[in-house]
Amino acid sequence: MGILALIHTVPPLIEVFNKLCAELLPGVQVMHILDEPLLKMVRQKPDYKREYLVIRLKDHVFITEEAGSEVALVTCSSVSPLVDDIREGCRIPVIKIDDAMLTEAVRRGSRIGVVATNPATLEPTRQALERFAVHTGKKIQVQTVFVEDALQSLLQGEGASHDRKVKDTVKRLFKEVELVVLAQASMARVLDVIPEAEREVPVLSSPHLALEQVKSYF
Repeated sequence: MGILALIHTVPPLIEVFNKLCAELLPGVQVMHILDEPLLKMVRQKPDYKREYLVIRLKDHVFITEEAGSEVALVTCSSVSPLVDDIREGCRIPVIKIDDAMLTEAVRRGSRIGVVATNPATLEPTRQALERFAVHTGKKIQVQTVFVEDALQSLLQGEGASHDRKVKDTVKRLFKEVELVVLAQASMARVLDVIPEAEREVPVLSSPHLALEQVKSYF
């Protein structure tokens, strides 16, 4: 059916997307690019100039184009703001992991909680939500929460610790917001430990919604 390129900055997402793509995009070949240093550089800005980061991401897309991919999905929310700077120069569609999720969040709620395990993700996510809201003429309130040490636990192979920390944070937000957004694709796994019966408000994650968007290209 075609080739989908996935550009990651954290290793655990390769397994996550292999599983989801097999379920949601059967027959589509998946090509992975992993660039862990890119996330580190984004988190350290302004030490690294945006122009360099844009070139680095664009190079990844160009490589996948040459290898035959028909769509590229950038799975890192912290890197998503760079996508706007590369789309015009790319031959294939380049999709942000969180666009579909954030659009859905604005459609469904006015008081939105954003939970992240990478502090660099919080502000871009808040800004993106506000842009979508302005575009639709809707007023929203965004409450952002950073989960200390959770990402480090995940990268060290301590998935249960990561899931527990994020779950506890999400559940504390239930009384304060109309829905919760999990700001990074790596956090989607937490839905497995928050049963539907325990979700007092909707909890949105990006991978499923992004792949539904990708499906329209195949």
